[in-house]
Amino acid sequence: MRIRNAFLYTPGMVPHVRWLLVVVLLFGAADARESYDEILKRYNILVKRKTLRKRTLGRQLLADTEDDRALDILIRDYAKPGKPALQTRYLIAHMVGDVFAEEKHADKFVTWRGRHGKPVDAWLWYRTLLAHHENKGPDDLIDLAKSRSDLFLRCTAIEVLRLRFDPAMMKLIVELVNKLPEKPLDRAILIESMTAALCNLHEYKAKPAFRAPAEALIKQMERPTMSKRTKIVMGRYFARLFKTNYVWTNPARWLAELNFVQSGGKTATQKGYDEKKPTFAGIEANGDRICYVIDMSDSMLTPLSPKELEKLPRGPITGKTAKRRASKSDAWKKAFKAVDWSKVKTRFDAARELLKTSLLGLEEHQYFCVIWFGDKSAALSATRGLVSATAGNVKKVFAELDGLRAGSATATREHGTLKGNTNMHGGMHRAFKLKGKGAVGPGEYVNRSTWKGCDVIFLLSDGDPSWDDWAGTDQRDPWDSVGDPETGVRTNQEASTLNFPGPYARSNYLVTDVTRLNLFRKVEIHAIGMGEANMSTLQRIAAIGIGQAVNLKGQ
Repeated sequence: MRIRNAFLYTPGMVPHVRWLLVVVLLFGAADARESYDEILKRYNILVKRKTLRKRTLGRQLLADTEDDRALDILIRDYAKPGKPALQTRYLIAHMVGDVFAEEKHADKFVTWRGRHGKPVDAWLWYRTLLAHHENKGPDDLIDLAKSRSDLFLRCTAIEVLRLRFDPAMMKLIVELVNKLPEKPLDRAILIESMTAALCNLHEYKAKPAFRAPAEALIKQMERPTMSKRTKIVMGRYFARLFKTNYVWTNPARWLAELNFVQSGGKTATQKGYDEKKPTFAGIEANGDRICYVIDMSDSMLTPLSPKELEKLPRGPITGKTAKRRASKSDAWKKAFKAVDWSKVKTRFDAARELLKTSLLGLEEHQYFCVIWFGDKSAALSATRGLVSATAGNVKKVFAELDGLRAGSATATREHGTLKGNTNMHGGMHRAFKLKGKGAVGPGEYVNRSTWKGCDVIFLLSDGDPSWDDWAGTDQRDPWDSVGDPETGVRTNQEASTLNFPGPYARSNYLVTDVTRLNLFRKVEIHAIGMGEANMSTLQRIAAIGIGQAVNLKGQ
């Protein structure tokens, strides 16, 4: 048995193994002529394999048969998923929700959910309740939302009603607002889901039935215990509903908009707004706790074309913050000078200077974290959690960014090496694990500590996802092709064992998991593409966070 690896040395770092030989997106699809029994045999082999990728392939092939027996096996696998347990369960819930949505499975889904009622099972509830709403209507979901069940399980019902644009939400909101949880955070989580659901019902906003639920939610913004974070989240959705340019945290503004629309008004108010918005690559965001998720894969060393250089939204930095900081101290004066667009030759150079420019525009009461991704993902040493945007912290980040050096070119990485492949999922996953100082472990999407984490994510990448945190070595199958995941260059080298990325190197699984991560968090997500970025994937990710997707590639 031979495993092919290449040893690469990155200047300033401990020598490490950089995997080059991997499969290139050939996932072993089932032949349409294969019988259920034949696919079951393949499943029984694949589900025992070492890597999450192979085990996921086996389960996906089985699910795609749409056979009732396959559903029973997947339900059994959910109960005994192996490792990594939670990620395997999330993947199974996704497959089952996609394939087995018929009414005949409704009772089996009820029993399945009943056996798994912990907060971390909320994704299972969400995926199966979507089918329940489709087949049985909203009544059971309304009962769940009003029940004394776990908060996150209640919120799954609201999120399903939201996705289905169900007008039953209007009456439900009025009832729920009168019976909100006592704990401020639990109340906030419920209110954020209800606001998102109500604002999906934009076609009803001028109707009389819309006033009561809208007023009930807006008036919650007056509570002294309501955090600014929740007011911002609510403001984002109200801004989309009323089509304003501003995300106000003042409830009087939204009551005025509601009165205006209800009285027959058509054009939203576009008056002044005094909040300082964080900005990155020309995109304005709404929030005070910003996470930058930056691609540092080897392809980011690709030189920029003249058109790409011309299209970069490089500034200049302007406004009150710029003037104040430019004159405040020597530290800030040096920081401003540290942004040097004459150094920009590659995609990574551009990302670095765009990031610097963004950090200089933050207010000192705002917080930020910078996460990079390559083969792996990690926060910069200067931002192991969210840190305040002070001169000292910004200076540390600048120094760390400027200290990054490219490694030597290889046969398949002609422009050099930086951090390896494109583990986009790892970067986004780590961003959602932030809790303020540090990060949480598994089950992050229902961990209340993360509501002190980021409320805005800026994602920048130049390519398709090609790696994730669940990569590993496994036996080669006949459908596997050997090649470089970053460049797509295939090779003819023979090897019986290969290094495989996990399932989140596929865009469909990645986007679905970002949906899970943001199901309750309501983080605003913006995506910036460079080079060969898959804008379809970035647009889908941005849509999850009601954000924008921008392509910086020169046209």
